Amino acid sequence: MIGEEKEARSFCIFPPCPSCGRGYLVPFSYKEDVYEKWKCTECKHTLKKKE
Repeated sequence: MIGEEKEARSFCIFPPCPSCGRGYLVPFSYKEDVYEKWKCTECKHTLKKKE
């Protein structure tokens, strides 16, 4: 199972979360530039493009 998880992670197109390291940063937007905010799929850490 762990080998499969590592292999799946190597093919993800989204960057890993710098906060938790488990999730991925995916574009999240509501009435803004679609790539302005990025949210982690695991810990909900938010990163803004301008930071």
